[in-house]
Amino acid sequence: MRNNVSGGAFATNGYFNLKNQNWLEKQRVAGKVVADSLSILESLVSQATPLTALELNNMIEEYILDHKCTATFKGYKGFPAGVCISINKELVHGIPKDYHFQEGDVISFDLGATYDGAIADSALTCIYGQPKVERHSKLLEATKEALMAGIAAIKVGDHLGVIGHAIHNVAKKYKFASVTQYGGHGLDWNVPHAAPFVSNKAETNEGIRIQPGLAIAIEPMFVIDSATTKVSDDGWTVVTQDVGAHAEHSIFVHSDRVEIITWRENSEQPKEIMFKI
Repeated sequence: MRNNVSGGAFATNGYFNLKNQNWLEKQRVAGKVVADSLSILESLVSQATPLTALELNNMIEEYILDHKCTATFKGYKGFPAGVCISINKELVHGIPKDYHFQEGDVISFDLGATYDGAIADSALTCIYGQPKVERHSKLLEATKEALMAGIAAIKVGDHLGVIGHAIHNVAKKYKFASVTQYGGHGLDWNVPHAAPFVSNKAETNEGIRIQPGLAIAIEPMFVIDSATTKVSDDGWTVVTQDVGAHAEHSIFVHSDRVEIITWRENSEQPKEIMFKI
């Protein structure tokens, strides 16, 4: 997740590189490792497996290394872990701690894997055991729907703003607050947060023109109440006033379709989405 530090949705676009087949083949390796890692975490949490956040992080760091990748986030700008684990009012960038999950905790996992320089980055939010309130389940569903809506809006030649426009429409539909201080981002060789910035709220005529070879991460973040955020005293964890959810996929734009690099095999989502004519 990239911080929209400029205050303008597309002011940080800057120069970005379109990717070729070499990148794509390597990113697919990283994407599979990321997707499988998240599937493991989601399964353990939904079954209320008695493991701490720190134990889950250590397990996944080892899994990534065992599959010939490195954990992209570990050591990135000083972040101390391979997995961001954010709980309840912690929206993103949570540092894994020796915390025992409680029934109904809303937990976001965000992680990346690097394979020979190519990076895949993805996130999901799930509930430990049974939800405390029905609204939490709806929050997760809406965030996933927004992610897929953003991906489905992509078409070569259109502006990048179609993604944020689609995401924000889903937030309005379900009456959730959409976090716009942070958003998606480009991916580059050994650089997890590159240009262009991918806003979660935009007009369809904003941003760069989408082209084949564009490799980006799209990541809507919804909150039940206010979208106001602040960074906690640890210098990393972004917290909100109420429970939030985060969903993310890394995607690659082809000439006629979008490929979801971090597609999970247990997902009901399609692996590729053809452009709408």
